[in-house]
Amino acid sequence: MKAWTAQKIKRLREAAGMTQAQLADWLGVTPKHVAHLEISFRPPGPQTVRLLDILAERVKSGEWKAVKSKRKERRSR
Repeated sequence: MKAWTAQKIKRLREAAGMTQAQLADWLGVTPKHVAHLEISFRPPGPQTVRLLDILAERVKSGEWKAVKSKRKERRSR
């Protein structure tokens, strides 16, 4: 479990190719909450930290790109 700073959260979101709204949906929070995380207005809670860790691992391993491309394929059918 890593310390999630505002800058790291934003970089992770961008690396995942997500908007704030998409990350909010994935985390189960509001887009405003994500915006607050990205400007250090509030720290992430334990559940959010666990989900950010999972997303970071998937992005790092390349698994996130595979999942994302499969979703695009399904939508285009």
